[in-house]
Amino acid sequence: MNTYYWSNRNRFLSHLRFATALLLAGFAVVFVSAPTPASARDQVPFRAAFGTEVQIEFVYPFFYISVTGQGNASHMGATTAVTDSQVVNVIDGTATATYTLTGANGDTVILDMIFQTTFLPNNAVTFEGTYTVAGGTGRFYGATGSGDLAGSAFITGPNTAIGSFSVAGTISSPGHNR
Repeated sequence: MNTYYWSNRNRFLSHLRFATALLLAGFAVVFVSAPTPASARDQVPFRAAFGTEVQIEFVYPFFYISVTGQGNASHMGATTAVTDSQVVNVIDGTATATYTLTGANGDTVILDMIFQTTFLPNNAVTFEGTYTVAGGTGRFYGATGSGDLAGSAFITGPNTAIGSFSVAGTISSPGHNR
């Protein structure tokens, strides 16, 4: 009986070792095939420019701004730019926004922006600051990058404006993000 016990135990341990090795190999396949964010060496120039229509709500001391824009972006072609989260502090001119850029094929790039506004006496405002790429979809899944932004707007009514802005910097190379 003693031989039977050791024989079955060794057979069980052999199956357990095989199952463990198979499980570890499965995990390795999952991690190797998972999309990874692009590294800094994959950065390429990124530029975009947009004409915009602006909706404004004022609740002291903040302007809450929604923007829709049309333009062109590197690696995306004809592109829309949309935000409903732009906030401007009228006391110190600081502002933040998160924009979604959508290319004609549906791929998106998310830009987090921090900028400084300057209110001018002729119902105009200028702004400049920086952007950080916070990801995207399609070819831009996991995208990274950063750069500068600048723009202006002209107040056309009590809650409306028209304007333009552009960004120039880098984005992780399209196609390296999958």
